[in-house]
Amino acid sequence: MVFNSVDFFIFLTLFFVGFFVFKFNFKAQNLFILISSLLFYAFWDCRFLPLILTYITLDYFFGILIASEENLKLRKRYLIIAIILNLFGLLFFKYYNFFIEIFNYFLLHIFPWQINSTNRIILPIGISFFTFHSISYLVDIYKHRVEPTKNFVAYASFVSFFPQLVAGPISRAEDMLPKFLQKREIDSEKMSQGISQITLGFFKKIVVADSIGLFVDGTYASLDVMSDFQILLSAIFYSFQIYCDFSGYTDIALGLGRIFGIEYKTNFNRPYFSKNFSEFWDRWHISLSSWLRDYLYIPLGGNKLGKLITFKNLLITMLIGGLWHGAKINFIIWGFVHGIFLIGQRIIPIKLPNIIAVIITFFLTTLAWIFFRSPNLGDSLFIIQHIFEMESFQLLGDFSIIKILYLIFCILCLDFFYFEYFNRYSLKAIIINTILFLHIILFASFNSNGFIYFQF
Repeated sequence: MVFNSVDFFIFLTLFFVGFFVFKFNFKAQNLFILISSLLFYAFWDCRFLPLILTYITLDYFFGILIASEENLKLRKRYLIIAIILNLFGLLFFKYYNFFIEIFNYFLLHIFPWQINSTNRIILPIGISFFTFHSISYLVDIYKHRVEPTKNFVAYASFVSFFPQLVAGPISRAEDMLPKFLQKREIDSEKMSQGISQITLGFFKKIVVADSIGLFVDGTYASLDVMSDFQILLSAIFYSFQIYCDFSGYTDIALGLGRIFGIEYKTNFNRPYFSKNFSEFWDRWHISLSSWLRDYLYIPLGGNKLGKLITFKNLLITMLIGGLWHGAKINFIIWGFVHGIFLIGQRIIPIKLPNIIAVIITFFLTTLAWIFFRSPNLGDSLFIIQHIFEMESFQLLGDFSIIKILYLIFCILCLDFFYFEYFNRYSLKAIIINTILFLHIILFASFNSNGFIYFQF
């Protein structure tokens, strides 16, 4: 069930009641969280419920095993085995079809037979996120950053808590596990902050992102008849669509967490105001970018082994970041392009006025998003070619463009002037919430469009 659906509001109402029924029994409340979260996951596809339970059980016992082993070689061996088992599930479900297609492509040029690729593997929702949860937990235990818990229900609740289960943020045990091991403090101020953040999240998703999505989808479906200027507008609009779609989901998830006394760290920090690409990745999908930095880039050597090694590490990290999003050549190219951007800013450290630096960073980020959004490489190259040619300027659907520009203006104003306004209960927060609620009534699309990052 998606957050913007009737089913979810029914589920949330029942969860809210049950959560406060068990308010004075912490263990029972944790068990209620776990059962509810598993039911939430089963609603997507109950066939994958054993999969997430296997992940949880496996990593729970491996965590205890790694921590209890004093022999460093054995500790490392257990960690490697656990990581391989975690990655096996991810690689099989997410990349099996991709590997078979590549294998068949090369096999066809050598032998007159191929592997049957008609049986497509269904991707379990959220597998990329809870796999990274698990790996970070095990690595942190190995490096003595956290102690493993022997409370299975608390650990399982930490991994499966429904607001962040299917699309993050990728939480760290160091930050979040204690919230499932001790009594949660819930007060009216935190609840009001959570409601405000949820309101903002729904505004971003069902008003801004879904309105833009209609325009962008229409353009991508008819690229051959669209003017170059409309293609450019769609590329720019998509940058705001994916931002509002994903940060909207995050705001809803974090707001729900606040209501129930389980607070997550900020996952987006006004990324389109970044002056370079290092800053962009410090602000965009922070839980993923920091995960890649701490568990991939730094272990590879980070920036401590010379410029060439640093460039190699950046490229590998961003390529894997692209591949994490899916088994598709466009995602790999998207990651590669961002790797080149990060390397380029180190090779040519040009000092520009802030506003110029922000515009250039946004424009190049938008070009990279074209690979992320396009169904294939051919469409990506077609769009980029027509953006730079800019030979035709006709527009279709003028009213929708005016509406989108107005909504983008609203988002920019919120980010620039009232970022995280929900952190304090005040008259300003009440006024902003009222305005956002009115916009939801006037402009929202209530057709339960899924969030973009649910596919990852």
